[in-house]
Amino acid sequence: MVEDKLPVYKIVVFFTTLLLSVGLFLWMLKPFFSTLVLSLILVGLCYPVYKKLIKPCGGRNWLASSLICLAIFLGIFVPLVFLISSLSVEVAEFYGYLRRELTVASLNQLISTHSDKVARITDLLDSLGIEYNLTDMQYDIIRLSKEAGLWLYNWTRMLAGQVMTFSLHFVLLIIFVYFLLIDGLKVKEYLLALSPLPRNQEELLLRKFNDMTLAMVVGNGMAAIVQGVLGGFGLAFFNIQSPILWGTVMAIFAFIPFIGISVVFIPIGGYMLLIGDIGKGIAFLVSFGFLSLIVEYLVKPKLVGDRVKIHILLIFISIFGGLATFGLLGIIFGPLVTIAFLSMVEIYHQSYGKQIL
Repeated sequence: MVEDKLPVYKIVVFFTTLLLSVGLFLWMLKPFFSTLVLSLILVGLCYPVYKKLIKPCGGRNWLASSLICLAIFLGIFVPLVFLISSLSVEVAEFYGYLRRELTVASLNQLISTHSDKVARITDLLDSLGIEYNLTDMQYDIIRLSKEAGLWLYNWTRMLAGQVMTFSLHFVLLIIFVYFLLIDGLKVKEYLLALSPLPRNQEELLLRKFNDMTLAMVVGNGMAAIVQGVLGGFGLAFFNIQSPILWGTVMAIFAFIPFIGISVVFIPIGGYMLLIGDIGKGIAFLVSFGFLSLIVEYLVKPKLVGDRVKIHILLIFISIFGGLATFGLLGIIFGPLVTIAFLSMVEIYHQSYGKQIL
């Protein structure tokens, strides 16, 4: 008996409808895409702990998942709300300080106090063929400082104004995490069944993503938090203006290899040395340099291990490209996109490269 084949037009209609429904579904998820990705990352990190909690919870999956969600709420949401509130206050004070203190008269007084150092700088610029007088220097310092302060002020006001939106997305994240922990294996099998890739390739992709998540969130993330928190306390100890603000900046830049928190502590230490506070400047630079070296070369390698090996250039491209494309979350999403690309290239070389060539 010859099996009847579907007419071509029916196949075309079916796949057109399928693609349309998939496109509409993804379009519907677009506003919550970042939240969904973050929930998947958190589920991947918390799933081993969730499995261990099931037995103490008497086999009640819902209770184990609820405890994980409570820990996420207390460990992430509460500190973030506190940080945003503190940043709003501190940046407003910092902007007011710049407008109040950074004037032509104050700069003239500073320059006259350190006229010998300023003269050496201008002589060096003249020897390099750069015409840059004191008036230009004053104008640029005031303009750039106030523009930077205004940008920080507006950015922090925007963050404070989006606390309600952030809270809504966090509630959704908790809901996603709760159900994905309980039904995660079913969801995984369902999605893998839809994939056209062989099972070994799917497992390779999942393993790479899991390793990258552990490296970025547990490794770089914890190291960045440590540097930001300790850096903030260190700035407060040295009586630096707005320690929470600059500690947050340190935590963000700590994700970038070789640059890290030096983007904050080197200019501050250099300014201390420039104004003649030699002892304090040296102590500041040594202590923060020691913090950076300890975290970068001792703590971070212990946390990351040998899970992910990516060339340093790709890390830079991933982080800066991710920031430009996804915003602040690009610090996490950029490297994930890169590891997906590298994983697919590895699969190509292992499974298809020799066949095609």
